[in-house]
Amino acid sequence: MAVSKIFIAGAGNIGASCAEVMARKQLGRVHLYDINENFALGQVMDINQASPSFGSDTPVRACSSIDELEGSDVVVISAGVARHAGMSRLDLLQQNLDIVRGIGSSIMSYCPAAKVLLITNPVDVLAWYLKDRWPSMNVFGLGCSLDALRFRFFMAEAAGVSVNSVAGTVIGLHNNSMIPLVNYATAGGVPIRRLLSGPEIESVINKTKDAGTAIVSKLINRSGFYAASNTIAEIIESMVFNKRAVFPLSVWCRGEYGHHDICLALPAVVGEGGVHRLVVPDLDEDERRMLDACAVEIKSEIEKTASPK
Repeated sequence: MAVSKIFIAGAGNIGASCAEVMARKQLGRVHLYDINENFALGQVMDINQASPSFGSDTPVRACSSIDELEGSDVVVISAGVARHAGMSRLDLLQQNLDIVRGIGSSIMSYCPAAKVLLITNPVDVLAWYLKDRWPSMNVFGLGCSLDALRFRFFMAEAAGVSVNSVAGTVIGLHNNSMIPLVNYATAGGVPIRRLLSGPEIESVINKTKDAGTAIVSKLINRSGFYAASNTIAEIIESMVFNKRAVFPLSVWCRGEYGHHDICLALPAVVGEGGVHRLVVPDLDEDERRMLDACAVEIKSEIEKTASPK
């Protein structure tokens, strides 16, 4: 891919932190937009003034209008209301639906061919909404990519090994119904079940599921963003350099595990075209039952979603 124009909609903690990581990695021309122009400008000033420390001569640009989406190769939608203590991700649905609808309409007007990575929660439902409303949009959600990162951290912590030696993924939905795939998790190529006891594995699973809520309970008025922004930058990097790395993204199901026309987080090969294909692992009986439950859950939420076209 040529030097990319990356447009980030939403200059809050996740959007601004993404912009900084992308600038640090020199992934392309990063544009940061927020409905509050001065807020976006202030974030960009802070990022750019740090650029001598990471050697980038391509400054992040603050956008004063959503019209500046025009010509974007990649769009990251991080705009929306953040989760506060006591809120579930689904509590954000109605507020964030209107925001995402407006941005989606602008994308289709100004850069309909862009790859669109949705971050805003509830990510699986909103990813479905965008794809259902605009079938031609090349959109996918962050899904369980952040959860997979947390899963790897908690496994490494429990096993007493480097995080670099641990591999593992999470599928399903980005909520407490997520499914850490323990059967495929390894440390140095060794199955994690050989290194951790049953109770230790159960603790890792529970920590993974509770990680976001635990952070929100401490921060009170905002959610975490460091891990998310680094995960997002890795996904964009895989597109920019056609790395074809695999992330469990919220993708439109076309028969995977018997499911159609919903979005579930499944391992996706990410390259210059966005999601190139899915890597569909074999699931045991319990994992399949849990994934089917995720499908029932998101169908229920879709039915509740007021989504006039």
